[in-house]
Amino acid sequence: MTGPTARRAEWHTAVFYAAMFAALGAHLPFWPVWLEDWGLTTGEVGLFTSLGVAIRVIAGLLFPVLADKTGQRRLWMVSLCGAGALVFLAHVGLNGRAGLLIATVIVGAILSGILPLGEGLGSGAAQHYGFPYARPRALGSVAFLITSLAVGWLIARTSANAALWWIVISLAVTGVLAWRHPGGGLPKRSPPPGFAEIGALLINPTFALFTAAAAMVLSSHAVYYVYGSVHWRSLGLDEATIGALWAFSVAVEVAFMLLLGPALIRRLGPVVALMLSGAGGVLRWGIMAFDPPIAWLWGLQAMHTLTFVCGHLGAVAFIAAAVPERYGASAQGAFMGLGGGILTALAMGAAAWAYPSFGGASYWIAAALSAVGLALSLLLARRWQGNKLADLVVESAG
Repeated sequence: MTGPTARRAEWHTAVFYAAMFAALGAHLPFWPVWLEDWGLTTGEVGLFTSLGVAIRVIAGLLFPVLADKTGQRRLWMVSLCGAGALVFLAHVGLNGRAGLLIATVIVGAILSGILPLGEGLGSGAAQHYGFPYARPRALGSVAFLITSLAVGWLIARTSANAALWWIVISLAVTGVLAWRHPGGGLPKRSPPPGFAEIGALLINPTFALFTAAAAMVLSSHAVYYVYGSVHWRSLGLDEATIGALWAFSVAVEVAFMLLLGPALIRRLGPVVALMLSGAGGVLRWGIMAFDPPIAWLWGLQAMHTLTFVCGHLGAVAFIAAAVPERYGASAQGAFMGLGGGILTALAMGAAAWAYPSFGGASYWIAAALSAVGLALSLLLARRWQGNKLADLVVESAG
């Protein structure tokens, strides 16, 4: 589909991504700072963010599955965004660690559902209206970049509560945009999949191997997400510089997505992109483990194009190529919630144990995950020949 309708759909998708990643641009770099300023120790920051593994895994898979089963992706996204805004708002009045822990677990569950549903909406719109997924997704990265700079500047001049209010407003806007998202409907004459069909897809050996490979390379970022800002602050960097480092990595990410991302996937394919992500992670996190000079950090942040962008674009491209669109949200939930959720939480837990004693050497956890992801991607390349898994799903479900 081309013309004004497709352009409107692409712009709506792009603005939706901008709002969703504005929330993430405040949460990922600065929520650990908010927790630390609230009164948690560095060990408790990692512990709190890694707890609730089970509920995060369940939520990350259950919400997208229910959205596919009911054919109501928009409604589920709106509900989760509204609930997320309210829970973050409730942090303002929290005084005890028990209440903060409960809120942290709930937030983890909600975000675990929002991410795959948002990607399901975005990739679904791209497939239905025929525009490149990377273009609107790049605007989400721009919003992440701007947010990293703006929130870092605001925290330096006010307090970490600037991140909290930014997240609340961004989630509210995301919910409004989700209500009329062009990727919310299923293709014509394509009924919602049953639970048996979804289950058959999730245990399909090829899809399970993909889930493990993608989860490994992407969850390698867990140490960076939970302790990156905290560790840099311990090395003497101020919040504005920390925000600039995050923003720089996203600026390179945006340029890569717009200029090279679609061509990379077309030429190399999804699985090779996953391999590049794994190999890049081994190098990036291995160097980070030695606490390199500050000047090196800019080059290492530029490697986000390999460790994250290649992994993410490769995963989305694999789902688009191998999985029928009506399973889209469930497939996103499998590798982001079931795989990425549990591995990210476990990596955060390992970092919470390691960081207080070993500091930056905790990045060896990330390097190990990348190495395993690279090995699994090599196995996936031997198994998957570019075919749809629809016949295998139907056969297994029947």
